[in-house]
Order: sequence, then C-alpha cells, then structure tokens
Amino acid sequence: MAYEEPEVRVRVRGGRVTALLGVIFVLLIAALILVASSISTVGIGEVAIVIDPITGHIVYTVRGPRVFLKAPWQRVDVVYTAVDVLDMWTDPRTGRTGDYPSVITYTKDGLEAHVDVTLRWRVDPDRVVTLYKNYPMKDWEHRALAPILRQVVRDIVSEYKGLETIEKRHEIANRIYEEFMKRLGREETLGGAIVVEGLNLRNIDLPRDFKAAVTKKLAAEQLMIAANYNRTRILILANASAESRIIEAEGVAKAKLIEANATKKALEAIASVVEDPETLRVYVMLTELGRIAQQGNVQIVVLTGGGQVVPVYTLPGSKP
Repeated sequence: MAYEEPEVRVRVRGGRVTALLGVIFVLLIAALILVASSISTVGIGEVAIVIDPITGHIVYTVRGPRVFLKAPWQRVDVVYTAVDVLDMWTDPRTGRTGDYPSVITYTKDGLEAHVDVTLRWRVDPDRVVTLYKNYPMKDWEHRALAPILRQVVRDIVSEYKGLETIEKRHEIANRIYEEFMKRLGREETLGGAIVVEGLNLRNIDLPRDFKAAVTKKLAAEQLMIAANYNRTRILILANASAESRIIEAEGVAKAKLIEANATKKALEAIASVVEDPETLRVYVMLTELGRIAQQGNVQIVVLTGGGQVVPVYTLPGSKP
C-alpha cells in the first residue's frame, strides 16, 4: 500500500480585508474624479455656458465670478463679456497692423485712402445664448463685427472728396458710428448681443503728393490772410489818424468860434456903455495888442507925427 502525504490547507483570513480595501480605494478615487469633474469655475467678465453633449442643448449659463456644480458629463464653454477692443490700423513704417489692417478705400474724387479705426465693444451677458447658438465657434468678431465695420467705413468715406476728409473729419466719424449701429441692429445673427462702447476714427491717410499739395495751399492761404490783416490794420490806423486830425481841427475851430463870440459879446457890452466910436476902436486895438504880446517878447513902439520915437511900452503879459 502506497504512502499518501496528508493534504495541508492554510486559510489566510487577511485576503478579504485586502480586497475590500482595494475596492474602497478604487471607489474613493472614482468619487474624487466624479466630484472634480462636477466642480467648475468662471472668472470676472465671463459667462459659462453649460452644454449637455448627449442632447446637444444648452442647460444653463453662469455669470462670473463663481464656483458652480454641474453633471460630470456636461461640458462648459466660457464667453468673454468684458469690454474688448477691435483695432484696424497699419503702421506704414514697420508694416505692423492691429487686429486687422487699415481699411483701404477710395474717396469721391478717386484718391486712395487708408483709414484707421478702433472699436470698443462687449457682449451682453443676458443675450449671450442667442449669440452662442449662431456662432458656436465664438467667431462673431471675425465673421460679423469686422466685416460690417470695414464695409461701413468704405461706404461713408467714398462719399467725400479728399480735401473734405480733412475738413469734415468729425462729421465722417459720426456718420460711421451711426451707420455701423444701424447695420448691427439689422444683423439678426447677432441677436442684439453686441454692445458698442465707442468707435474712434483714428486717421485717414491720403497719398503723399495730395497731402503736400494741401499743405502748400494752406500755407498760401495763411499768407493771404496775413496780408489782408496787415492791409486792414494799416487802413484802420490811417482812418484813425485822419479822424484824430479832423477832431483836433474841429476842436480848434470851435475854440476860435467860442473866442470870437465872446469877443463879440464883450464889444457889444462895451459899445452899449461907451458912446465915442474912437474910444471903442482904441480899446479893441489895445486888446489885440495884449493878445499878441502874450505870444512872446513883443515890443510896441509908438511914432509921433514928427517921426520921433516914443519910449517902448511893455504890455501886460509880454516880456520886456
């Protein structure tokens, strides 16, 4: 009879515990992953759009800044709603451009114009869903805003001559803004979600030869204005001098007239008292001599009928 070695069975009681711990660990990791995928954040000036990829519908939106929960399978897309800037310009020296190059158009008289504009805009958070549905790639700036603005600039500038683009810059800027707002309102795909904060017409660059001609013309006009001013000034000064002389002459004439009237009245008063005409004549002669003597050193010499010289008389007010 052959010998059979007895079977020995060893029971390890710790195996179930290890397996249980492994399952718990896996579940814990899965739970952490599940929780992490359910927590999302949205920053300042942003709106989070929560999308269900199974149904393809937008579930809800969250305006930042916030931390929010979503289903793990739901996807989040963020739309920037703060003020943004759309630049259209070209530096002729370096060739650098803004978001887009300058708008190239032609004036009414056929001059090529390079127009630089800057648009400040933002997305209305309350209407972001409509905008997102029409532009799920969030390319409304490239597909709508920029093309509309560039076309408006071309249309408005083409209605003005080259010189008018310089003289009526403010008017052109206002018309571009007004027409741009009208066309935005008519663009149904935007759904009124674009809010314009400002539109600046930065520059209208015309051909160099034309600008040189304008500069020369302005210089000539300035010289003409200066010449007209000097001529007018000389005429005014001449008129003022003539008027001054006239006024002075009128004053002298009035003074003489007043003096003559006074003398006349004085003589009339004396004549009413003195009956002898010879006496009145002597008085008049002496009065006139006194007036002459006041002019300076006047000596009066009286000659007698025989030719003899009578001693000199010094009249009052005269110098001996």
